Amino acid sequence: MDVKYINPFISSFTNTVKTMMDLDVKTLKPYIRDETATLGDITGVIGFAEKKIMGSVALSFPKEAALILYEGMTGEREEELTPDVEDCIGEVANMVAGGAKTVLASQGLSFNISVPSVVVGENHTIRHRAETPIVVIPFLVEEIKFVMEVTMKIMD
Repeated sequence: MDVKYINPFISSFTNTVKTMMDLDVKTLKPYIRDETATLGDITGVIGFAEKKIMGSVALSFPKEAALILYEGMTGEREEELTPDVEDCIGEVANMVAGGAKTVLASQGLSFNISVPSVVVGENHTIRHRAETPIVVIPFLVEEIKFVMEVTMKIMD
């Protein structure tokens, strides 16, 4: 998958976290996922599709990272993955997909995005529908690692 299609998701995520939560995020080296389990305790997933494109983006966090993002976004502290934290993670996924959508539309790839889904549970599995490689972008926030997964199929 061409990096020009992945970079809008990375930029959208880092901008969202900096703007909405005033947190600095470090982007680590991307890789292709070869296992089905997702790294994290909570994952926000957004699908996207249109005539020329289909794919999804998933943001998977360990509990500690999700709670840091929640506190940064709301100013409130939680100790567990409450429904409010789940809503926050879904909204972060929505903002990331929306930001990437704007950039990709300027490159001629317009698409619709789905309502976010949130999956909670240790060692849960996320199955992406597009039968293309899954690019995993690891991040660090306050030295806690989490990942974004992006898969995309461009049709001629």
